[in-house]
Amino acid sequence: MTTVITRFPVAATDDPLVYRVADGQWQNGVVLSDFIPDAADETVMAIVSPADVRCVWSVLPGLEPRQAEGVAKLRIGEQSLGLVHSAARHIVDDVVVSATIAPAVMQDGLNRLALRGLNPDIVIPFGLAVDHAPDHIIKAEFDGMNVLRGERFAIPDEAVFRDLLVGDAKVEGLPADQTRDMLLAASDHPLLNLRNGLFVKRERKVLATAEQRKWIIRLTAALVAATVLLGVVTLAKYWSATNTENERALAAAQKIDPSIQDIEQAESQLGRALQQKGLAQGRFAPLTAGLWRAVQASPNVSARELRFGNDGLLTVVLAAPNADSINKALLAIQQDGYRITATPRQDSSGATLVDLTMRMP
Repeated sequence: MTTVITRFPVAATDDPLVYRVADGQWQNGVVLSDFIPDAADETVMAIVSPADVRCVWSVLPGLEPRQAEGVAKLRIGEQSLGLVHSAARHIVDDVVVSATIAPAVMQDGLNRLALRGLNPDIVIPFGLAVDHAPDHIIKAEFDGMNVLRGERFAIPDEAVFRDLLVGDAKVEGLPADQTRDMLLAASDHPLLNLRNGLFVKRERKVLATAEQRKWIIRLTAALVAATVLLGVVTLAKYWSATNTENERALAAAQKIDPSIQDIEQAESQLGRALQQKGLAQGRFAPLTAGLWRAVQASPNVSARELRFGNDGLLTVVLAAPNADSINKALLAIQQDGYRITATPRQDSSGATLVDLTMRMP
C-alpha cells in the first residue's frame, strides 16, 4: 500500500506536485493535472501552505483535553477576521495547538483534489507537519512552500514575520530528506487534522464490489431467463391441455355427426342444436367454463362424460385416483357459486368416480 502526499491547492492555476511513497521510498512527483489514482493508494495527505492557515498555541490550565480543545477553537475563532474553519489538539500538559483556514479555501481545495480522484484523509498545516528544534528555528521547504517553525509558532518565511517573531534567534534549514521523513511520519500520526466538522471525510458507500456487481447482473439475467422460460413452459402446457380437450370434444362431436371437421364447426352446430331445443347457449358456456376451471386447478382430475339436458342441467363424470383430488375440484366449483350434486362411486380399476350435476345459481 502507498501513501499519497501533495500540497493543498488554493487557486485555479495551482497545479501542485503529487508524490507516492511506498515502503518509505518517494517516487517522482507528477503534477495534479496528470495524476491518476491507484487502488493501492491507502492514505492521502494534503499539506496547507503557512500563508493560507493560521496556527496558534494556547495554554489552558485546569481543563480536560476535550474541554481545552473546545475553548481553544472558540478563542481562535473570536480572534479571526470573518468566518473560519478550525481544528484543535491537546498536545502536552496544558498546551493546545489550533489552526484555522477560510472555509471557502478549504472547500475549493478539496474540490480541486476531488476532480483528480483524491479525497484526503489528512489536511494539515505545513508548520505542524514539521517538528520544532529545542535550540533554534527550523526553516523547511516543500513544493514551493516555506515555513519557519519554532516551539510555539509556524509562520511563512517572510521578512515581517522574521522581525516580529524570530528576531536574532538562530535559523537552520531542514534538509529535503529530513523534511520528507517528517511529512511521512505526519501521515501516520498527524499533530492536527483540518478534516473535521463540516469537512470531515465522507467515504462513498460501496454497496457492492465490481466482482459482486458482476455476479448480481448474472444472477438477475438468469432469474429473468428462468421466469421467461417458466412462462413459455406454462403457456405450452396450457396450449397442450387446450388442444387435448379440443381433440376430445371434436371426437365426441364426430360420434354424433361424422361430417364435423374441426372444433369451431362443432361449437357452431352445438349452438344451433341448443337454439332448436329452446336452450340458451349462455347457460351451457358458463357451466362448462366453471367445470374446466376447477378440473384444471385440481391435479389428476379428469372429465369422462359430459351431457347438457333440456332442463339446463350439466351432467359430468369426474375421475381421479383418490377422493381428495375430486373433493378439491368440487369445492372450487361450489366456491364459484354453482349449485351441484355429487354421487361418488368406484370403477373396476379402483379409480374414484363422481357423478356430478351442475346448474346455474
